[in-house]
Formats: sequence, C-alpha cells, structure tokens
Amino acid sequence: MGDQATNALVAIVLGSVVAVVLLVPTAAYQYRLDGRLQAKDLAVLLSGAVYGLSLWTYTLLPMPAPDSYRCRGRQLEPFGSISRIWTDVGAPDHTFQVGQVALNVLLFVPLGYYLRVIVRRGVVTAALVGLATSLLIELTQTTGVWNLYDCPYRLLDVDDLLVNTVGAVGGSLLSFVVLDRRDDTTPPLPSTVSLGRRLVGLASDVIFSVLLGGAAAAVYRGLTEHGPGDHDAAVRTAVLVGVPYVVQAVSVLAVGRTVGEHVVAVRAVPRAGGAARSPYPRRLVKLAAGATPGFALVAVAVAGAGWVATAALVGLGLLTVAHVVVAGRTEQHRGLSHVVAGLDLRIATEERLEREVHR
Repeated sequence: MGDQATNALVAIVLGSVVAVVLLVPTAAYQYRLDGRLQAKDLAVLLSGAVYGLSLWTYTLLPMPAPDSYRCRGRQLEPFGSISRIWTDVGAPDHTFQVGQVALNVLLFVPLGYYLRVIVRRGVVTAALVGLATSLLIELTQTTGVWNLYDCPYRLLDVDDLLVNTVGAVGGSLLSFVVLDRRDDTTPPLPSTVSLGRRLVGLASDVIFSVLLGGAAAAVYRGLTEHGPGDHDAAVRTAVLVGVPYVVQAVSVLAVGRTVGEHVVAVRAVPRAGGAARSPYPRRLVKLAAGATPGFALVAVAVAGAGWVATAALVGLGLLTVAHVVVAGRTEQHRGLSHVVAGLDLRIATEERLEREVHR
C-alpha cells in the first residue's frame, strides 16, 4: 500500500472514531435546535471528522524514523513555486508541479465548505481560517514537528499559504451556490419521540460510558504504575465499569433520565393513569431494568475468562436486541426499562434552543 493510500486509510479510520465521539455533543445540539438528527447531519459529522484528520495525514505523514530522512529547506520567495508552472513548461517535473499546486488548492476546498455549512461563516472567515490553518501546518513542518525532529523533513513553501487560502475561499463560494439552491423551509419541531431519537440516546449512553470508563481506568492505571500503589486487575475492572455506572445511576435516580436521554432531550414521566406517588420507586425500577443488567454483564465479560466471558457477551448482545426491539414496538418508543417502570417518554421542550431565522 502506497503512502497516499495509507494516509487515506488512517484518516478514514481515525476520523470515524472522532465522529463517533462527537456524535454525543452533535446530537445534543441538533435535538435541541431542530428536534431531529438527520442523515445529512451525520454525513457532515463523519466527512468533517475524516477531512480534519486528512489535513494531518496528508501534510505530516508518513513521519520518518529519526535517521532515515533528509533535511529539507524553505521556499520563502512569494510566488516562487507558482511562477515555475509557467517558466518550466516542458520540464520533466512540470506535471508534478502543476499537480502539487492543484492538490494544495483542493485540499482546502472542503474547509471553506464546512465553515459555511457547520458554523454559517462566509468568505472572509474562510480566508482567515484557511490562512491560519495553512500557517500552522507550515510552521509544524518547518520546525520538524515542533522540534520532535532535528530538522524539517518536509519543505516549507510560502506559496502554500496562498494556494491553501484560495482553496478555502473557493470552497466557501461553491458551498454558497449549493446551499442557496436548497429548500430552506423549516420543518415543524416534532412532538413525539421517534425511534431514531431513542436509538441515538441509547448509542450516546454507550459512547459516554465507554469514554468515561476508559478514562477512569487509564487514570487508575497511571496512578498505580507511577505511584506507590500496585496495579490490581479487579480494581481496574471495578473502576472501568463502576464509575460510569455510578454516574448513570445518580442521573436516573436524581432526575429520572440517563445521560443519553439528556443528550437527546427526552424525559420520563409517570404513565397516564398511574397512581400519584414519589417518583423514586419508578426510577429505581428503571435503573434496575435498564442500566444495571448491562453494566453487570460488561463487568463479567471484562473480569471473566473462557465460557464465562463468552456467555456474558452473548447475554449483553441479547439484552441489547431486547432493548431495541421493545423500543421499536412500544408507544413513544419507551423501551424495556420504561415499560417495566410504568413510565412514558416525552420531549423536553423546555430545553429547546431558539432556531435562527435562516434555518
């Protein structure tokens, strides 16, 4: 596999991971603004994350081994590289020079597009951000990745600042043409909880728990490896599973919602016709039927071995399927824990953001 293909693969893989992490804040914003997370929002999220990583992979990778590269200089003459396109016509490397400039322009076209689509900023912002991003890249290259290398392994070219900025401006202008022809009719805000909303909430719970548990376990491992204590696998498992479970449990018992339900702006209320009483027994049942079995199976899968871990993983898969199936077949897509607890789901309308006029 060539360097360019490797760079693309790295950008796609790491960008996809970043997109999954960013799904939580993206969903929280979109559900409060528009009441929905559409396929185009997910497409922008994924492509934007992959593009952001591609700026890194295509400008800095592959990073050579310390003793396997040749030091590169600096091209500080304005238009020095660009002028050679016209003066070196017929030279053996002329096609390469033209392609290099064209690729530098194209590399920054998506930046201008995303600035208009995501943050609603136009040509001036695209020019400034494009210039700043290009400058950061060039400084990183000419300093040997900020002195990680003794000398730069890539050429600093001031003309890249110009062509990259032109690319960002071009992307902004092209996106204006595309966006100006879209149907900007603002759909009404939904009044019922959709299955997609519930599934995004469940996914947000999983993402949050994995990230928090992983971070807590990493902190524990760091403290035990570099501190006075000894590393204990059982304690690490307890931290990995216990920390996110405690946070979820506190959230459910205190306000009746998991973290994922906070993200998608839905809240649980007593089912119509139910006896009026303290909400805490219902919340306790919701916790017992919802998060608790899942976290228990994860703990067994992590701490166990052989058939025990396999059985726990199978059980976790079946439990996940049960949650999804029940969510799909119940009114307001309540899901298993809410059915058992006698709770309904409602959209938290008080958390909505004011939508801009152009939306």
